[in-house]
Amino acid sequence: MPFDALHDWCSLVERDLDPSAEMLHFLRQEIPDAESVDPWQVEAITSNAQTVALLVCRQAGKSCVLATRGVRELKNGGTTICLAPAERQTREITRKVQHYLHATDLVVERATQTEIECSNGGRFIAVPASGATIRGYTADLLLVDEMAYLPGANGGEDVVVALLPMLKDNGQTFYASTPAGKSNLFASLFLEPKDNVHRIKVPGTSIPRLAPRVERLRSQLSAMRFRQEVLCEFLSDGLSYFDLSAIENATSQEAAICPRF
Repeated sequence: MPFDALHDWCSLVERDLDPSAEMLHFLRQEIPDAESVDPWQVEAITSNAQTVALLVCRQAGKSCVLATRGVRELKNGGTTICLAPAERQTREITRKVQHYLHATDLVVERATQTEIECSNGGRFIAVPASGATIRGYTADLLLVDEMAYLPGANGGEDVVVALLPMLKDNGQTFYASTPAGKSNLFASLFLEPKDNVHRIKVPGTSIPRLAPRVERLRSQLSAMRFRQEVLCEFLSDGLSYFDLSAIENATSQEAAICPRF
């Protein structure tokens, strides 16, 4: 075997055995000079939990995790349904999946801006968050991006209710978002922890490569916005200056407290 062919074969074996090497190979299709993946990203793509919740700051790479997980499911011949609040976001994730597929030997039989079909039967379908558009599928994997911003009543719960019945019994669900207040279903995954949910929180201050961006945002954002966007804290409705819990703790429903003169 020629040396170049042996090197390629060894690299292929490494990617098959090491999820971090596989994801790095995917990232280099989009960012050629990528040097490594973050530990939290490997933790996410290798999780065996039925539900994985990712509370991640912006630009930390959560869409890379969702796309990698989608490609891994395509390699298994499974069907992935990817949901996002807006069609623009679904197209962006599909584009990323298409980039990553160049790093595999999968044969793409059909590809659009929101759907990919491979020769092994694998399908990736990205749809905007509307109950009318997401019903009727059967999925091995569900990916919900920016879950905290899902439209509709009950903080996105109505959309998720339409989504979950299409998941197979042994399927897996990924919920990913930055925080947007406490009054939504995504926030409840962290504030009201449930069993069988693998929760991963990634504030911007925990990622060394984001240090310059974090300091720039620290200088330009209000303290409240910095806590929400960078530190990934759930702050009341995401808009109020004072956190509602602080207001509740500072008031008394028993009797008014009057100062003595």
